[in-house]
Amino acid sequence: MSDLLPQRVELPEISADAAADGRNLDVALATVPAKPAVYVLLDHYQQPILLSSTANLRLGLRRRCALPSAADSHLRRTNYRQITRSVEYRPVSSTFAANLWYLRAARRLYPDRYRKMLAWKAAWCVTVKLEAEFPQLLAMPVAGESIGQWLGPFPDSASARMAIHVLEDVFDLCRYYDILKTAPHGKPCAYKQMGKCPAPCDGSTTMAQYRHSVRLAMEFLAGRQADSGEMVSAGTIRESWQQDQQLQMRSAAARLDFLSAARIKSRIDSTAQLSGERFAYVHRLPILKFLILQPGATASWIEPFFFQDMRIIAGEPVPKKQVNDVLAQWCDYINAPLPSADALKDDPADVVSLLCYHLYRSRDAGLYIAADQPLQIQTLKERMNAWWTQKKPPSDNMEQASDSAMALDSGPTIERSQLPTDQPG
Repeated sequence: MSDLLPQRVELPEISADAAADGRNLDVALATVPAKPAVYVLLDHYQQPILLSSTANLRLGLRRRCALPSAADSHLRRTNYRQITRSVEYRPVSSTFAANLWYLRAARRLYPDRYRKMLAWKAAWCVTVKLEAEFPQLLAMPVAGESIGQWLGPFPDSASARMAIHVLEDVFDLCRYYDILKTAPHGKPCAYKQMGKCPAPCDGSTTMAQYRHSVRLAMEFLAGRQADSGEMVSAGTIRESWQQDQQLQMRSAAARLDFLSAARIKSRIDSTAQLSGERFAYVHRLPILKFLILQPGATASWIEPFFFQDMRIIAGEPVPKKQVNDVLAQWCDYINAPLPSADALKDDPADVVSLLCYHLYRSRDAGLYIAADQPLQIQTLKERMNAWWTQKKPPSDNMEQASDSAMALDSGPTIERSQLPTDQPG
């Protein structure tokens, strides 16, 4: 665990005198920082007892590891002092950093159940396998191994399913996959009669044409890569599409074809749902990039993280007064492919879910800069200046802990420390 929680403190042997034991514990913990940290309690065989995070490591360990007092004798709680021999920890400076290192430590220590220990849920995506005989848009939790193209992240399943519903309306995609699989000898559903499906199921249109419609729907949701290699954003595609649809609507109205005009207007209105906050960060996940800046150990420091290739790389903290010296380095790093070697071997689903959780938090003190296009120094400066000048909302305080400690408790749980409070940037 030294690569994840590199610092260590040994606890003293238990003294028969409770007062002396308390003094010995205070002496041992004097070297421990009274700052936010992720830590694990280890027994005499170096096996994990509890993985947790706290806003004040010294205070948290004192509470966890002090001998129970006479006043606590009626409480049925774990006596960590009796079973803990040492503590390994990593100081952190933000909730994002705490969650990242907690995730990595939990996955290492509890590989079979670590996801149940996390404070956030899995991110969702829309996935489709275009080369399939009968392509279908599906809403699924993000997984480590993709089955096709992944578009996301979405904060929940309802958002992903809503996106699919909008795309089905706008591009007249098949709503009944079982019928689609009978193409071209199927029996069309009522959507064909309503003029809302080209009916590939009965051969009214070819599967090649239908597959093209699915591809357009994907680009409409998450953008496309131009021949030049640059990304054309979904916003640009939707704006062009709306202009074309409005021309068609006015043309239909001029011909007094009000039914067609109403259908076009309905499509345009449907797309407004995709402009909501829940769809603000949807992209093709394998090429999604973010430069993530978090408050450092003090208000005068910044800690960078780089999300790319469904991985997160932690950068070196930088004093604010020296930040201009590293802007070009940050831009070059996020614009270029990340190194292939990754000793930590994060699960892509885990880090995407962590990123998604923080992107959609209303009280997050970090700055998240999407790098769909190559990130420029001037753009980065402007975003950082706005970040520094705005008043930061307080972060919600929340501790994550492995339930191994709870399993040892047969009664009320011990008072918990809190996760780091994000400091103003």
